[in-house]
Amino acid sequence: MADSTATTSDSSAPTDGVHPTGTGRRAAIWSVVVGTVVGLFPKVTGLLAFLSPIVRSPKVPDFYADKETDGPSEYLRICSLAALEVDKPQRFAVISDQIDGWNFTPNQPIGSVYVQKSADDTVQVFNTTCPHAGCSVSINSDSSAYLCPCHNSAFNLDGTKLISQSGRPNPSPRNLDSIEQIEIVEGDVWINFQNFYPGRHEKKAKV
Repeated sequence: MADSTATTSDSSAPTDGVHPTGTGRRAAIWSVVVGTVVGLFPKVTGLLAFLSPIVRSPKVPDFYADKETDGPSEYLRICSLAALEVDKPQRFAVISDQIDGWNFTPNQPIGSVYVQKSADDTVQVFNTTCPHAGCSVSINSDSSAYLCPCHNSAFNLDGTKLISQSGRPNPSPRNLDSIEQIEIVEGDVWINFQNFYPGRHEKKAKV
């Protein structure tokens, strides 16, 4: 009679790696996790570097921040009072530093103004943008009026709308936009410059 135990297979025998051990499974999982983290790290750090200017306050470089000006805070120098002729408006660019979360760019043009001096050395300042559609006005040949080349808006030297002798309507919804905050500091004209929304009856400064 044959020994029945000779043909009985050992259920605990290894199966040539078909079913990995618990240690092998954990190693495989950790390998995937580590690989994923390593792959995402440069992408996450790059994204944070790109977004950081949005969440932090813009900073003026120390070289420019340390510079002192003679004018009031938030004001910009336009010209010297001595450079102006009486009752003859002159056009000047408005120059300012521009800053956002990513860049600081010094001495950039942000608009332009007409400055007019009276005999008593008081000045009037007007934004050169036409209130009708945003074109740039010019001064006529005899310096007696401001004219818009786009749609024939016209203004007197005091900024009020000019009534045409021909009866043609003036399309501007309001007078030429004046700059109200003006200071004369040590012979120089300083202004708190503003741009205004065109096409409106009310004068409203852009934010």
